[in-house]
Amino acid sequence: MTYSKLLRLNVSMGLAIGALFVFSTVVVAQNAATIIMRDACDPDTFNARLGPGHCIAGQHGTTLFALFIAELTSDQIAGAWRFNPLLNASGDVFSLVTLNLTAGQQIQIQNLGGETHTFTRVAKFGGGAKPLLNALSGNPVVAPECANALQQESDTNFIVEAGTAQAGPTAGTSALPEETTNWECCIHPWMRLRVSVNQGQQGQQ
Repeated sequence: MTYSKLLRLNVSMGLAIGALFVFSTVVVAQNAATIIMRDACDPDTFNARLGPGHCIAGQHGTTLFALFIAELTSDQIAGAWRFNPLLNASGDVFSLVTLNLTAGQQIQIQNLGGETHTFTRVAKFGGGAKPLLNALSGNPVVAPECANALQQESDTNFIVEAGTAQAGPTAGTSALPEETTNWECCIHPWMRLRVSVNQGQQGQQ
């Protein structure tokens, strides 16, 4: 085989491997389910009350701390503090959503807000690690899984800082088994999501 033929063969093999890599990356990206964390903390007022660096400039950081507390006192939720997907099958806003996944799907968790949030599996929805927010949101009974959720991560407890993203559990594993599980933020306990894993469905209900 001549040098020119060998060079063309190597180039062709390189292109084929590159194409396979790109195809594999696209398949993985298409198979992922993204859960987005949102809030609207105003950095100036939140940091003045809770300490420097508590809130960074998120995508919609315009809610003053006093207004956050007032909304939470009145409604027991602060609507901008939420997980997406947001709508359930009937289109109701802020009602509990079930995200349906197929075994093998990878969850990606992205925090577009200005505060740290957790994505924590709980046996039963309840209060989180912040007594004041528990009281104002009507969650006096703390979910046991939230007791140490801010100290240590695990395959069922993800601490996601503002402006960051990380891989979450994979559907069909022990962390996200083929059943319906409850997940909440252990800082803002009204941020809740149910995840259902099965063999035959994929998407949102």
